[in-house]
Amino acid sequence: MQNVMVYLVGPPGVGKYTVGKLVAEQLSAKLLDNHFWSNPILEVVEPDGRLLPAGVWDRTDDVLAAVLETVARFGPAGRNYVFTHAVSDAGGHPLDWIIAGRILGAAERRGASLLVVRLACGEAQLRERISNEERRGRYKTTDAGQAGALAGLDPFPINHDWVLDLETSGLGPAESADRIAAELKSRLPS
Repeated sequence: MQNVMVYLVGPPGVGKYTVGKLVAEQLSAKLLDNHFWSNPILEVVEPDGRLLPAGVWDRTDDVLAAVLETVARFGPAGRNYVFTHAVSDAGGHPLDWIIAGRILGAAERRGASLLVVRLACGEAQLRERISNEERRGRYKTTDAGQAGALAGLDPFPINHDWVLDLETSGLGPAESADRIAAELKSRLPS
């Protein structure tokens, strides 16, 4: 498979990064996790659980725009990419829609085959995953009290021809990655 993009989207804790690493390995892809573009800005403001200053997320969006422009214009021909995107608001925050549009636009500009994977997870597993302290070091959500609300979110209602809904509660990361790879193979011409 060449010139393929996988876009993993879902609430914090569903396994986007963990599954994304495995999908990237299977596809010989570059993983561009949402923290790839947000953490450089968060490192500067050092949030430590405090309310972020107004405009911080706009700055992370600027970094994402630069990354996606680089992928679209200068990414090696045939290179595969895996993107992750955390969505925490019902129906998506306006910035979520901008991010989704930019990722879809980069795939279109590259002429890449794009599979959107909407990940979900049950509340009990989400609570356990979110409360993992390793997440804090990457500026990820660690408030297990949000698990119920996050697990109750409907899948991000993105409109694309290739969408896979994947419930990860009963799946290990490798099995989730295998299902994504199988879905891609089933959709790509032989």
